[in-house]
Amino acid sequence: MALRTHEVERVVAPSKPSSTPVRLVGIQSLRGFAVLLVIMVHLHHTERKYSHGPILLGAWNPIGISGVDIFLVVSGFVLTYLAFGHIGQASYARAYAYARVTRVYPIYVLVTALLIPVYLSQPELINAAEGHQVNLWRSLLLIPDVRLPLIPVAWTLHHEVYFYLVFGFMLCLPERHLPKAMLLWLVVTAALIAWGQQVPRPQQGAFERVLFNAINLDFILGMTAAYAVAFGPRRGATTCLWGALLWVAVAYSVWLAVTGNYWVSDGWRVAVFGLPATLFIYAIVVRELDQGRVFWPRLAWIGDGAYSIYLIHLLVLVVMGRLWGTFGVPGMPAHLAFLAASLGVSLALGYAIFLHIEKPILKWARRHDPTRTHAAPRSVVT
Repeated sequence: MALRTHEVERVVAPSKPSSTPVRLVGIQSLRGFAVLLVIMVHLHHTERKYSHGPILLGAWNPIGISGVDIFLVVSGFVLTYLAFGHIGQASYARAYAYARVTRVYPIYVLVTALLIPVYLSQPELINAAEGHQVNLWRSLLLIPDVRLPLIPVAWTLHHEVYFYLVFGFMLCLPERHLPKAMLLWLVVTAALIAWGQQVPRPQQGAFERVLFNAINLDFILGMTAAYAVAFGPRRGATTCLWGALLWVAVAYSVWLAVTGNYWVSDGWRVAVFGLPATLFIYAIVVRELDQGRVFWPRLAWIGDGAYSIYLIHLLVLVVMGRLWGTFGVPGMPAHLAFLAASLGVSLALGYAIFLHIEKPILKWARRHDPTRTHAAPRSVVT
């Protein structure tokens, strides 16, 4: 979910020339909505473990894992959309590689490094799902492991980095070959997923767990949406919007009725969440570009800080839960205050990290970008 663009700008494909990049506020708002979904899933776990009263978020809350699928589809969409008109240019490929490294690693490594003393002194605060076991070096370098990283939600970054590598190779091809490259990656991904179905997860290695996971299809869906926006007729946006909402409602209801499980498995989540997310992204971008109708603009600030919020929110919830478990009092008003405070502190601390640490790091990286050339404007790779 690492992709965040403080100014998501569109570089229009050659077939639709324009000298004015457009900031896609709706994409940032959608990212803000996605990170709220993820926080609510983990807040539900915190509530169940430390609550002094009734459980309010309910068994339905796992639908919030759709936030991860939204992040991955957005990544596929934005990187592809920004690349049109520059694919096949060596200067752009170099700028892309530099931007991805400086975008993902500095703030991630910093937050991970700050958590290492916490883990060494109080390991019970970290990775309870796997017996508080963490490979510190793999976590710090963001290398896949069979156990969760020190920042547990960073498992999704393994998939992001995998996509960045694959897309980086695609950028080296002539632009006319990009659809073929996408189709090839789709076939390879489907084959890997099928192969993974024959290997029990406990027997899969760290890299196999990344390659065999069906959520990699979310990136391809996002790339497809970028093609539809850049080269398609841009019709039916409202139909796609309502169709996406209907799709996720029906698909999730069917999943629940068939399995009785509120948690959608990795093998099916792309169909339940990824496909409607693709339709939704297409709809909100077309409506913004062609009609000036922005999706929930008041959530854009959360989208700006979504990466930092995503990285830090789980630790915040663990600390808030432990404090509430020790000092909390029963009663609905107090319980509501705990939920609100946990959400508020997660957002506030994450946004503060974005504003005072992440954003300055990104500005410094752009100022010292060794790949900057006239052929590849820095504004297009964010």
